[in-house]
Amino acid sequence: MAEEKRNRIDYLVSFLNKCCDEYYNKNAPSISDAEYDALFDELSALEKETGYSPENSPTSHVGYAVAGELKKIAHDIPLLSLAKTKKAEDIVDMARVSPGYLSLKMDGLTVKLTYENGVLSRATTRGDGAVGELVTHTARTFFGLPRRIPFPGKLCISGEAFIDIPTFERINREIDNDEERYSTPRNLASGSVRQLDSAVTASRHVRFMPFNVLSGFEDIPLRSLRLEKLAQFGFDRIPSLPADANDDVDSIRKKLFSLKETAAENGLPIDGVVFSYDDAAFAASLGRTSHHFRDGIAFKFGDPSCETVFEGIEWNISRSGQLTPIALLKPCRIDNTTVERASLHNLTFVSGLKLVPGDRVRVSKRNMIIPHVEENMSASGRDEYTLEYPDKCPVCGSGTVVRSRESGGKTVQVLYCSNLRCPGRRIKEFTHFVSKPAMNIEGLSEQTILRFMSAGLLRELSDIFSLPQHKSDIMGMDGFGEKSFENLAKSLSAAKSCRLSNFLVALNIPLIGSSAARDIETAFHGDVSAFLNAATGEYDFSALENFGEITNRQIHAWFSDAENMRTVRLLLPC
Repeated sequence: MAEEKRNRIDYLVSFLNKCCDEYYNKNAPSISDAEYDALFDELSALEKETGYSPENSPTSHVGYAVAGELKKIAHDIPLLSLAKTKKAEDIVDMARVSPGYLSLKMDGLTVKLTYENGVLSRATTRGDGAVGELVTHTARTFFGLPRRIPFPGKLCISGEAFIDIPTFERINREIDNDEERYSTPRNLASGSVRQLDSAVTASRHVRFMPFNVLSGFEDIPLRSLRLEKLAQFGFDRIPSLPADANDDVDSIRKKLFSLKETAAENGLPIDGVVFSYDDAAFAASLGRTSHHFRDGIAFKFGDPSCETVFEGIEWNISRSGQLTPIALLKPCRIDNTTVERASLHNLTFVSGLKLVPGDRVRVSKRNMIIPHVEENMSASGRDEYTLEYPDKCPVCGSGTVVRSRESGGKTVQVLYCSNLRCPGRRIKEFTHFVSKPAMNIEGLSEQTILRFMSAGLLRELSDIFSLPQHKSDIMGMDGFGEKSFENLAKSLSAAKSCRLSNFLVALNIPLIGSSAARDIETAFHGDVSAFLNAATGEYDFSALENFGEITNRQIHAWFSDAENMRTVRLLLPC
């Protein structure tokens, strides 16, 4: 039995470290937070029971070793985690020892800030708790973070950089390919903070809220008052409520769920609630373990879920021609919202679940945001399974084709429509072309584009710039008045003088997103002609920073296609 437990510990250490790597470095977690916490708790219990704890156990370190191209910085004060609980009783017991406060545990990336003589001099990520990455250049773009504060000397602050839910949903709407969308605001925030190009960070509206003062403010005895002082300096304040010996279990639970409702009302992504002792001297006297400080505890709600019935699959087409499976569910309630649909990502994901209409499934809202099919409770014993997928595109009726692609370090099977001129695909192409990261043309929603296409006003992308010539036709449509037409015409006129980077994003060239497009714009000084000469010639794009041979081949392949060049030639006079 002892040997079995040691083997189980070794397995959990290996598996959880892999999950940490996926979570902290690759921003592509393969399990939910609730699943990770359950396995972490099992590991902790086994280590305590057996006295056996490998040196690389996640119970003795935070996160995972930092990776990437950013400069690594050793923390003079370790940035550790907190012990976790799912019991309100644990908070009651702690509050009876010494008063404290409950605050939202923001779900983003922990960042340490250093101010010297009132100026932000350094910002670093938590990394593995001992070593982080230098991100001062991106931190200066955070909302809710003042670059200068009226404080002499040195002040060190830890807090959370995050992206609120409305911004997260807007950014995901602008990404057509389901496989490329971000799974959680935390993943998006992590990637945004660790960008080499701070312009990318600024465009994603990263916010910052401090949760602790690591050094400085020694004359202020209460930690809550230290945070209030930061708010006076211009920092955003994390919503919080007091907790003391007068609170019983019911009172604490009400406060926990009140804070959860506050987060939902304000679109804040959270990972629970933190209880912190308020007396700074008392909190410091409690010390720490190798994994966490003892000055507080994190209460975890867990991912809300429900059980429902899987009724079938709907296939949505993207501008790349990918057909994404969407689970149709018997309506169920999760966290005060009705869930009827959930993305199934790709053929491999569906096959893994062995889904058949009528199956009982468990659906969660990961990080309380995205509906996700977690488990098929009817698949037990179903050894034989063949996924049935459409052999014809549900939009145009053309044949479909299965292709392999890499996603999160795994090879997955994805379904595509073979028709490059599929109407469904074309609508998505038009919608992407006019989106904010591309040509930024206001007044052309997907529904409006569909109406214009049905009326024969839009056939080619270049027809978008001819819309002002159809004023009488457009003004005759429901919902279009003089003012809305004028606004559309004005937006079209402004788009004609867009930057090279926006034009490249609008063309939907594989592997050329906003960041790569800006790199190209810089390399060619915004000159469209110079870039086209390079793309249709023998220029080696892999010579550019962050570009590889695959990207180089993709650019040349795209611009060697006659149909693509025809599109470019039609657009350039616009």
